[in-house]
Amino acid sequence: MFPKFKKITLQNGLQIYHIPMNKGSGVISVDVFYNVGSRDEVMGKSGIAHMLEHLNFKSTKNRKAGEFDAIVKGFGGVNNASTGFDYTHYFIKCASSNLEVCLDLYADIMQNLSLKDKEFQPERKVVLEERLWRTDNDPFGYLFFRLYNAAFLYHPYHWTPIGFRKDIENWSIKDIKEFHAKFYQPQNAVLLITGDIGEKAAFDAAKKYFASVKNKSEIPRLHCTEPAQDGEKLSVIYKNSEAQIVAVAFKIPPFNHPDAAAIKAMDIYLSGGKSSLLQRVLVDEKKLANQINIYDMSAKDENLFIVFAVCNQGVSGEALRSEILALIEKAKKAKISDDDMLKIKNTLSSDLIYSLDSASKVAQMYGSYIVRGDLDALFRLEREIKSLDKSAVKKAMKTYLSLKSSTSIILRKENDE
Repeated sequence: MFPKFKKITLQNGLQIYHIPMNKGSGVISVDVFYNVGSRDEVMGKSGIAHMLEHLNFKSTKNRKAGEFDAIVKGFGGVNNASTGFDYTHYFIKCASSNLEVCLDLYADIMQNLSLKDKEFQPERKVVLEERLWRTDNDPFGYLFFRLYNAAFLYHPYHWTPIGFRKDIENWSIKDIKEFHAKFYQPQNAVLLITGDIGEKAAFDAAKKYFASVKNKSEIPRLHCTEPAQDGEKLSVIYKNSEAQIVAVAFKIPPFNHPDAAAIKAMDIYLSGGKSSLLQRVLVDEKKLANQINIYDMSAKDENLFIVFAVCNQGVSGEALRSEILALIEKAKKAKISDDDMLKIKNTLSSDLIYSLDSASKVAQMYGSYIVRGDLDALFRLEREIKSLDKSAVKKAMKTYLSLKSSTSIILRKENDE
């Protein structure tokens, strides 16, 4: 199922992967993952990893601001980037013939980024606007941010990658430069060249552009471990919203834990499709909610398994939360039917296959596991899905869907009881 790959590591520590696929398509995905995300920030300087993602498309010693995007667009490519809790990802999808241009662009921003204050200040305003429309003015975004504030006390998952507004307003260009110098180094990066290109051509080109890039310093690593949660948390927050929204989150182990497949199975059993437990009972039968979604936020460290639910008019968040928790308790004790188990395994298998059906998806999947330090966890996942049984799913629900490790937030208008 998994495309084969070859790997080399340059003397400067840069890991380079060649993943051949879609022969004859003439298309490749060129991806760079940096082992840095909001997890690597400190309180008072939150959001810097995301800010730096924006600034990587500004000027370098060799190119003007915007030239990166213009060059990619000029040869018909598509590029973008994203910042998460654990890593930052840049990609270019293009014709195989443009590989060297892509590598030249990536090597340039790794070692020659200008980071000028006159480019930083306007981009700070862009990020503040992004925070405004995605978090502050969006009930779901605001609830998501506040959920992490409540669930994590000590670990940097206490904030999401956008960061706190006051931190965004108070960064200095010095802060940005220091963060770039620490984390944007070849020893902290992974380059993937995926698609219709030969191994020799891929590795030769990568060496040409990256072998001479120097490291600047040791990479600082996180020492914060979240204290064990010692009781359920429940908060009510007030925000202008047409309906009350409920979030119930439970702590789950890192992405490469042996229970990873069982945790994904919990998601499908509880909310995967019309026949799933929460959807069937809360939306269709009792009509308490009009929307139920679950997010498995598995990450490098302990993270969250989140149930989001939107109340129907006249239904209180407290009532819906109580029903969600009651159904979860019921699910822990009830038998899982053969049909449900078959659906779970088929869905997990098809989702995995779908995530590997193009060069860009393969690069995203492989890169996300490699940069977090465990590609084998991806290969184990296929085996774990095949061997998954009812007892493993039941055990996971009993282990992780514990009220003691839960954090719940109800969002509603003030005075909307």
